[in-house]
Amino acid sequence: MASRIYELSQCVENGMTFFPGDPEPRIEPAAAAATPWRVSQLHLGTHTGTHIDAASHFYPDGKTIDQYTLDRFNLPGVVAPALNLAEDQPIGPQLLAEALARLPKGGALAIRTDWDRFWKTDRYRRHPHLSPEAAQALVAEGVGLIAIDALNPDSTVQETSHVHEILLGSDILIVENLTGLAQLRAGRIYQFSFMPLLLRALDGSPVRAVAWEI
Repeated sequence: MASRIYELSQCVENGMTFFPGDPEPRIEPAAAAATPWRVSQLHLGTHTGTHIDAASHFYPDGKTIDQYTLDRFNLPGVVAPALNLAEDQPIGPQLLAEALARLPKGGALAIRTDWDRFWKTDRYRRHPHLSPEAAQALVAEGVGLIAIDALNPDSTVQETSHVHEILLGSDILIVENLTGLAQLRAGRIYQFSFMPLLLRALDGSPVRAVAWEI
């Protein structure tokens, strides 16, 4: 029997949350579509909804999203619970240590804060975030990708960028705005998929994030 596939993506729709200063997502009918055909027009940023950051999101000469091999988006990983945290609270390396001990080399670490429950509210922007020490620990452990159920692994409140600088500078991809990590058991290894659109020379892409048991 096939494994259950777990949905981890936020729905792209009008009125959704988006990062301050990014293009506001807008979906509307395409005026040129002739009856009975239906075509919709999308106005999105590369970092709309559940999305992945390429190195060029922070580094002008970094890799663009089309320069990564497909195995970088499809990899085994584990969930790291970082629960019951306060607004804008840093996540230190000690909260990730147990999950990192189980993580396959080069795998995906999905950080569960449960902040997705504040999606479409102002509080969503005041999420917990990784400390610089935690980011350095991820590099030291050889993580291939980190994903988080929040707007940003950096502090949106403080407008920090050190986590992006450390991770993307060490060839660790970043996925933001996951949802539904409570469906997955902490410590268990899952296969994750964060497939981007094939966008030429761009800095990131929306993804359909899913996981299944292996």
